[in-house]
Amino acid sequence: MEKRDEYPSLTSDDEQARRLCSLAIAFSNAQSPLSSTEIHTTYYPDLNDDSFRKKFSRDREKLIECGLVVLSTGQDERGSLWQADVSSFADSSSISADDALMLDVLCTQLVADPTFAYREELRLALAKIDHAFGALTAARLTPAQHEVSVAMKTMLSCMEHGHLASISYIDAKGARSERSVAPYGHFGLRGNNYFVCAQEDPSNGQHLMRTLRVDRIMKARETTAAFTVPEDFSVDDYIVLPFQLGPTRATAQLAVTSSTDRDDLADLDRRASIGADDVRTVEVSDLTAAARWSLAAGVRPLAPAALVETCRSILREAQEAQATATPAIERRVLPKIRGARGRRGGTSEMRELVALVGSLRNAGASLTVEGVSARLGITPERARLLINLLLTACTDTNYQLPLWLDGDDSVILSRTQGVTGRPIRLTQAEARALVYALDDLGFEDDDPLRIDVLAAFGPNTLTEQDVMPRVDSSLSREENATLEACSRAISARSGLSFMYHGVGKAAGTRRVAPQGLRLADEFWYLDAYDLTRRALRTFRLDRMEDIRVLALPQEELTQAEAPRAERQVEVTFHDPALLDVLEWPRLQVIGSSGTTLITTLPYYGGTWLPRHLVACGEKASTPDEELVQLMRAIAAETLAEDAAAEA
Repeated sequence: MEKRDEYPSLTSDDEQARRLCSLAIAFSNAQSPLSSTEIHTTYYPDLNDDSFRKKFSRDREKLIECGLVVLSTGQDERGSLWQADVSSFADSSSISADDALMLDVLCTQLVADPTFAYREELRLALAKIDHAFGALTAARLTPAQHEVSVAMKTMLSCMEHGHLASISYIDAKGARSERSVAPYGHFGLRGNNYFVCAQEDPSNGQHLMRTLRVDRIMKARETTAAFTVPEDFSVDDYIVLPFQLGPTRATAQLAVTSSTDRDDLADLDRRASIGADDVRTVEVSDLTAAARWSLAAGVRPLAPAALVETCRSILREAQEAQATATPAIERRVLPKIRGARGRRGGTSEMRELVALVGSLRNAGASLTVEGVSARLGITPERARLLINLLLTACTDTNYQLPLWLDGDDSVILSRTQGVTGRPIRLTQAEARALVYALDDLGFEDDDPLRIDVLAAFGPNTLTEQDVMPRVDSSLSREENATLEACSRAISARSGLSFMYHGVGKAAGTRRVAPQGLRLADEFWYLDAYDLTRRALRTFRLDRMEDIRVLALPQEELTQAEAPRAERQVEVTFHDPALLDVLEWPRLQVIGSSGTTLITTLPYYGGTWLPRHLVACGEKASTPDEELVQLMRAIAAETLAEDAAAEA
């Protein structure tokens, strides 16, 4: 850990976070109520009586936002007496370390998913539940991945409270308008978040349904005007594919092929009916957009004839593609449309500090810069700041945490002074995020892990149904054991050995370095580096047997942790609508002129990017010769397969 005097000066938000942290530690350890005089003298020494009362009142409200309720218990000659409500503290002893670890690993995918609207609250909930903030930690988030826009938070609040939102919105054509909307529901799709809203038509007073993309909401304000969601409303009715925006103009039939992308197929199946020979029937509003989406997704249109011919026309354009020089347009990084994020604020830091304090409950508990950074998804610099705030909290009081430095990047709780951290229950928002996450991950209402974690950490307003007696788990015993083994290996950065039964292949032993777990199409998958094949692979857990955790030599760990090779390629789009029709992860616009956009995209090899460029036809070009050759080959192969299927 660096010396304290080497830290930059603290901001007002940092000072507020440290004060709130000091109050939380004091109220967590106090054996008797604290008086107003003691609190005023110790934590607000520079304020007069009136200012102290106002600031302490505001700070108690902020502590409630973190899950800690401080109540008045009477008065004596020293003034009002204050004590933490005992129901604020979690009974974490009922959650085993393995259960907390597995929950953390499974939910991390949602914290990193930009389409999971509650990822910020889930991040903080997991930090309270799993107390491992040492160097070996299960959850490893990329810094800033968890950030949620102010507009998203405001819209979620309006939806949950039933209040109209006053917003400033930029549509796909760049036109800005002021609107008053009633957010009925929301969903995530293709990397974006959407709200389904009722909007009043000023011309006739009727309400029109609108689907609004969150990153196009520039400003949002919650009003006091109330609305009620109609009983027949279902957000599923509005989760449409890119080619379904607008009135229906045709009905298409799409055939699944060996090249069909799994995620795109899942999106398609939400909106299509499945008939004989696995053919999907789906409504179409824009034939050209449907053709481009089909080519990128790897599905083959069967009808109508106009859709089939549009696909062939696009393929013929791609077959004639040439490596084209990038247009001479002024290069500049263009900001993405997004709502203002605002300052993180002392409360945000405080909620992170609450999680760290709760982890320091037993002698020997440690915090490392690496562990805090990885678990909270923050930079090492911010992790050092949080640890420094803990080191200096409650200075010169009876409640300072007895932390001692262990090297440059670690602190350990000694307990020589009898002051420890105390886990605090989830807030209502954090509990709600956890419930949504467990629903997404397939945990039934009667799953033992779900019941136990909500009983131990959920708000004290849980109903009897929330803590009902345990019954059989929704996960099979074998799958649960496999999940636990994978979680332990990820946390300890160990390897795994198992027998794997691939589709149409003989079972064989695999040695892998696990990277992460995820749920897709109702199956659990392990993403791992195959140490024998020296490549990243995905394994379905129900096809794994005889799983064992292995210690890996350093050279294999280095090999597995080496970043995937990527290179940036330039792509020019001659139709901006392509950026909405197809998903382009990590695309960055570096120049524009009229309707022409110059962008950069990462290319990892393989066919994903060239297939998407094929779907653009002549509306996209690149100077990269390798990509062009792959585009032409894929276009020719697809045309040949189409001809063979018709023969």
